[in-house]
Amino acid sequence: MGYVEKKSVNGKTYYYLTETKRVSGKWRKTRKYLGVHTPAGFEKPRRAKPKPILSETEKKIVELIKRNYNAEHELGPNLWKEKEERDRLVSFVFNTNAIEGNSLSLEETDSVLAGKKIASAAKKEKDVREAENMKECVDYLFSRVSKGKNADLTEEMVLKLHEIEMQGVMPDAGAYRKVDVRVGSYYCPPHEEVGKLMRRFIEWYDEAKGVTPAFELAGLAHVRFVRIHPFRDGNGRVARLVMNFLLIRNGFPFLNIFNDDKLLYYLVLRKVDESKRFKPFVKYLFKVYAAQYKDYLKKELRELKDSK
Repeated sequence: MGYVEKKSVNGKTYYYLTETKRVSGKWRKTRKYLGVHTPAGFEKPRRAKPKPILSETEKKIVELIKRNYNAEHELGPNLWKEKEERDRLVSFVFNTNAIEGNSLSLEETDSVLAGKKIASAAKKEKDVREAENMKECVDYLFSRVSKGKNADLTEEMVLKLHEIEMQGVMPDAGAYRKVDVRVGSYYCPPHEEVGKLMRRFIEWYDEAKGVTPAFELAGLAHVRFVRIHPFRDGNGRVARLVMNFLLIRNGFPFLNIFNDDKLLYYLVLRKVDESKRFKPFVKYLFKVYAAQYKDYLKKELRELKDSK
């Protein structure tokens, strides 16, 4: 997909339509000169209302989850003190790490987060550190949300999340990758483009948050982020953290992708890579979410069925 690029030479500004393609296994950039005048919509993109992804019934369901959950719980660090909700957060830490190959069991993860030593800690030092780091990431999200509207999603926040997630695990924690990477058959953008693409990602978010429903926005942010793949490692976990930050920031409880379902999760993401359509992924997330919080919907789901 092409984009408008602005270049300044000797104090003069020039505009180009730029496109990066993979040709014969190598990334090549082509530019078409557009002129010295600002292309329409470049400096101030038009705010077009996006087409809805969820149906009206699906929208009602996620809003009911939000309302009923918040009637019983306060989103924040106090959830660690509630037995059922602590289990939910421990499950998130376990599953989001297990998807990426962490070998700790759910019980071992629970022990680590409780400050207890596990029998195989020496052999699983990296895995233990990843669990500790992920809890710190979750607490960081809660702290950001507590600061209100002034602590929104930013490029600096994304880098900080990666720094926390990978501290003591990889040397370039908190830094964009300096190598090209491939995920399966998907060639990620060249590393030289990452900084620019992340700035555009935040610009997209700032534009979309005013017109896109919060649940859909969180899912779209996840899939757009992983397509950039800005880090050498840890992208999936940061994507799920960013998604959940946008959820809890808007009053929705955590969405957990379970390790047992990772093949389906990867399959849906792969279909996005092939089709360039994000809607199926958001629909997939809705189904996961509704299943996780079905206990908060029993009465309302009966009423919805009866009304049809």
